[in-house]
Amino acid sequence: MKVVINPAYLFLSDFINNLPDCFESEGEIIYEGRNTIKQYTIKNIDIAVKSFKVPLLVNRLAYTYFRKSKAARSYYYAFEIKRRGFLTPDPIAYIETYKGGLLKGSYFVSVYDSASETVRSLMAGENVPDAENKLRSFASFTAALHDAGIYHVDYSPGNVLIKNLPDNTYQFSLIDINRMQFKSVSKEEAYVNLARLSFSPSALSLIAKQYALCRGWDINETDYNMSSRSDTYFKNYAYRLANKSWRKMGGSILNNPIWKYKTYLWVSKFSFISFSCKEKLLLKKQQLYAQYIAEYDFRKVLLHE
Repeated sequence: MKVVINPAYLFLSDFINNLPDCFESEGEIIYEGRNTIKQYTIKNIDIAVKSFKVPLLVNRLAYTYFRKSKAARSYYYAFEIKRRGFLTPDPIAYIETYKGGLLKGSYFVSVYDSASETVRSLMAGENVPDAENKLRSFASFTAALHDAGIYHVDYSPGNVLIKNLPDNTYQFSLIDINRMQFKSVSKEEAYVNLARLSFSPSALSLIAKQYALCRGWDINETDYNMSSRSDTYFKNYAYRLANKSWRKMGGSILNNPIWKYKTYLWVSKFSFISFSCKEKLLLKKQQLYAQYIAEYDFRKVLLHE
């Protein structure tokens, strides 16, 4: 087992060293999916522990011999983010366990920021207090992040925390930071990075315009490009979720309604198709959309195609 502890938190050594043995039976689950996150309170400190899923054999080899584990990256990236002047919960430690000489599991330990919340509601276009100012502040934060050469590959609403400050301003911090790049961020990379943030066109448009102002870019061009990348992302996302749902229901690949929908959409665009045939295709497409895709079309991109 490998354990690396932030010197500022050596007083938590006993807890950290025992984590692989007690993680399954202790702590409060705050997220459970591909990975598991639990919350603990130790010596009056709220702590978050992220247990990364046991990697496949090829990744076990890679993480053992060629690259840092996700837990190690999270730990070291946290220091780099802070060094560049931005916030992320304090890194406390990381742990790696091994079996047969290969990485088996890994844990990232950090301070748990209970005073902040994710920006999910804000990005969804919900009726959030002072939403416009929060969105502008978020856009300015993102522009500053990119200017500082910080590129969060998984830049999604659940991975950015917001906290209200006493002076009516807002503070943002980053979480889930094992996929980071520290580099110069191009326009295209910025467009792609912001594409998955909001399925509310008005919220994303406000972000795009403020972001453009902060970086000295053309406002209309930035707004158009971010909207276009977002439409593409959420269209593909709707297809993926609909496909996943179809497979979960035991649906056959040969009778896949999403592929039928795409086929009707593609064929209906040919100029030689008669008007009556196009009407029939449109009706079939609408029926498939309503039954299998509509609930996943969060940005309503396919609704208007």
